[in-house]
Amino acid sequence: MKFKVNKVSYCPDLLYLTNILAEEIEKKGNEQVSTDENSNFVLNIIDLESPKAFRRKSQEEMVVSITLVKDPIPDLKAACYVALVKSISNILFCISLKDGREHPKAYSITPEVGFTEFNYDPDNMYKYMYPVISSHFILRNKRSDDLILEENEIIPEVEDLKAFGRELHDLGVLPAPFPLIEFLDKDLIDQLYRLYQIKGLSYGNLSIRNMNHKIEGTSYWMTARGVDKSNLKGIGKDILLVKGYDKESGEMLVSVPREHDPRIRVSVDAIEHYLIYREFPKTGAIVHVHAWIDDVLCTSQSYPCGTSELAENVVKLLKKTSSPERTEVGLKNHGLTITGPDIVDIFRRIHGRLKTNVPMMN
Repeated sequence: MKFKVNKVSYCPDLLYLTNILAEEIEKKGNEQVSTDENSNFVLNIIDLESPKAFRRKSQEEMVVSITLVKDPIPDLKAACYVALVKSISNILFCISLKDGREHPKAYSITPEVGFTEFNYDPDNMYKYMYPVISSHFILRNKRSDDLILEENEIIPEVEDLKAFGRELHDLGVLPAPFPLIEFLDKDLIDQLYRLYQIKGLSYGNLSIRNMNHKIEGTSYWMTARGVDKSNLKGIGKDILLVKGYDKESGEMLVSVPREHDPRIRVSVDAIEHYLIYREFPKTGAIVHVHAWIDDVLCTSQSYPCGTSELAENVVKLLKKTSSPERTEVGLKNHGLTITGPDIVDIFRRIHGRLKTNVPMMN
């Protein structure tokens, strides 16, 4: 892979550690190129107090932001997450020198809020960034305004998504949407939309297999990207009908009514749900939450949401279970994917079992 280094911060300690990291990355077989060349990923060297976004050329160019902290911060996780968002990064590393330059600690944080502490060394840094820089996003939608709805038509799957979105909120595992407008100016929000087609950041999603609208192949109703799942309004607003996946173009195929929000996109986890429904025909519903259940099988890598790598890993993990259509599996440092014959069964099973803190694993 090709990478480049973008220097926003000129802190001597940070530049010193970044140079060592760049040398390690090259030892792994990657090539450093100039900032005006195309690359697979960027090391974005920023200050924690004033992080700046790198103007990447495409969604495929991953951004690994690196910052430094020397003094204790009351809420380091929150500070790192704000820096992650402001720098529009795929992963952010914060190196801590509070115990001295000879024994630095490091923290990694991703948009999925996996926040992990580890002993700093270049090899460890590369291990944490590799699943991000090597993965492939499936985020684009190909929308067709071919969904015909009768006036005042009630679709059971849609009503269930609304009801159980509120249930997720009641269970305390549905964080409030992150207010981008408080941290990013319009130009950066527009860039974020151009790259990832999201209007906001929120976590958790639900889907239910389509049973009432006749569509060949795999189809399902799913919550949209960046919306408040506790207050779902309806089809074409924050709920969409996914009717397939075009592997050649890398697009999820989405059916919408003629009147719909033109900026709406299906959840980034749509590719994962699609593969699960396709592979396990008895699966009738899927719930993803940033919560945990003890003693679940778990993925071994922290691939980002919306990547084909994460989706394929989850399917492989489900195949190892005795009932892939009715089980829970863990996503490392992230949360759970839960399958069931219907959504009522899922919520009956998880009630009282969910832990809001996801354990962080090295």
